[in-house]
Amino acid sequence: RDSLIVAVLSYNVGAYRLKGYGKMPKSKLLKKLEAGDRDIYSDFIRYCHYKGKKIPSIERRRKEEYRLLFVP
Repeated sequence: RDSLIVAVLSYNVGAYRLKGYGKMPKSKLLKKLEAGDRDIYSDFIRYCHYKGKKIPSIERRRKEEYRLLFVP
């Protein structure tokens, strides 16, 4: 599930946003997953902006993706 959620998110927002690149640090979401922490809901939902604006349809999609992968 972890690799699937990272793959989907990196496809949508760009791998550099998750893994870091140059002076851009590694994302908090990826750090938590690598540490074994699965309390990532708020960090995952945070990726719902486009050009600095929060997009409600993207937020709904992130919530549904999280629900499908992490809610039993």
